[in-house]
Amino acid sequence: MAQNYGENVTVQGNFFDHRNVKFAKALNDSLLDIGALGSDDVKRQLTKGHGFKTGVLKGRVGFGLVKNLHVQIDAGALNFGRNIIYAAWVEGVSSLNKRSRFKGYFMFKKTANYLKKQPKEVEAIMKHHIEKALN
Repeated sequence: MAQNYGENVTVQGNFFDHRNVKFAKALNDSLLDIGALGSDDVKRQLTKGHGFKTGVLKGRVGFGLVKNLHVQIDAGALNFGRNIIYAAWVEGVSSLNKRSRFKGYFMFKKTANYLKKQPKEVEAIMKHHIEKALN
């Protein structure tokens, strides 16, 4: 079934007949891979003297698809039901940070900013999944 979108653009074929489902799956698969990339980036920042003492926080950092087209990287909420209680303090977003000299490491914020810049890895992930869906 061909569909006309405007005066000059006509699309047809299997992908466009089921475009919402296939494209959403490609984007969700991309987001999961990007979530893994981001989760690894947060874990990489947790080192001795920089948010790593016992390894518990590093072990809880994970990711997952929260809803269609929405991935979340957190300190345990998705995989364990809640974030580790001190994760907000280590990140720097706790009310305790305002009252102490320790302002936080902002690992999640740094990772979010890194991913927002769409590095080549993110571009390659998106390209791979979209091309896979088109073929």
